[in-house]
Amino acid sequence: MDGHINKKHTVAVVGAGVAGLRCASLLMGKGYDVTVFEKSRGTGGRLASVRLGELSVDLGAPWIEPVSHDFRQWLMMQGPHLSLWRPNASDFSLNKVFVDRQVWVPVPRSSMITRHLLQNINFHPSVRVAVAWPDRDGVLLRDERAVALGHFDKVVIATPAPQAAPLLDAVQRYRQKAEAVVQKPCWVLLVSLDKRPEKLANIDVVEGEHKIFARIIRDSSKPQRDGEVWVLQANDAWSSDYVNLSPETVGQVLLAGFQEWLSQTLQPTAVRVHRWLYSEACVNDEHLSLWDAESGIGACGDWLVRGGLEGAWRSGSSLAEKIMDEHA
Repeated sequence: MDGHINKKHTVAVVGAGVAGLRCASLLMGKGYDVTVFEKSRGTGGRLASVRLGELSVDLGAPWIEPVSHDFRQWLMMQGPHLSLWRPNASDFSLNKVFVDRQVWVPVPRSSMITRHLLQNINFHPSVRVAVAWPDRDGVLLRDERAVALGHFDKVVIATPAPQAAPLLDAVQRYRQKAEAVVQKPCWVLLVSLDKRPEKLANIDVVEGEHKIFARIIRDSSKPQRDGEVWVLQANDAWSSDYVNLSPETVGQVLLAGFQEWLSQTLQPTAVRVHRWLYSEACVNDEHLSLWDAESGIGACGDWLVRGGLEGAWRSGSSLAEKIMDEHA
């Protein structure tokens, strides 16, 4: 497994989040011919960033807190793409400010980590893969219009469980695993303001118990960020109860809730609402990754192992090792 493979094996990775791109980059480094397909316009997954007016804002995981030595060492290798952040944090009572927290954030935006992983890999954004089926020529991928995307020796499914299930149809035991996973939704409101709210003059992060919110983050407090941008993440219960509301209505309710909590009327200069339909996965039966050598189809992602972003990274690493072990 230490050397490069003799023959260029082709691998398709479906999903350009941390798990998929970690797997892709490891395989690319060992000489595999890797192609990544992503339904969105760019990379990121849980580390996605979006535009809000003239600014870029982190939409998903607000930071990275490494637990294992291996993941921490890998983060340290990201060099200029990562920076330490020490946010002032509080709960929703705002009675006490905690200043001893240390987390890592990609710079100048979250998606820099996945963009760095993607370098030199064939990338096809805005392509929704709908079918992965093995035949005598390999594994055939088709998009949502049934257009053939090509045959590949191996296919890695690195999407949320509900999206992975139909792509794992050729390996029914894996499809059933994916179908059994519950992934919670999460509504997020991004708000750009003309000035910082008075009550949050010295606070960067608020999290804890609230009837609507799980966490409020001043994105502009992170290293190499500009503006006065706040990210409001609704809690699990609220997001689940109102998962089918229109984005416009959700934005109005979350902004009203923010103003009520602050006891202050705000004048947003820009707002953006996003629904993570498949946010945190409820993992009951852990598997680092899934690999079926007979079909050439496998899966990785944070729905297979606990640990959020670190779990996704571990899952992608695990699947790459299983694929490479076949050619050791």
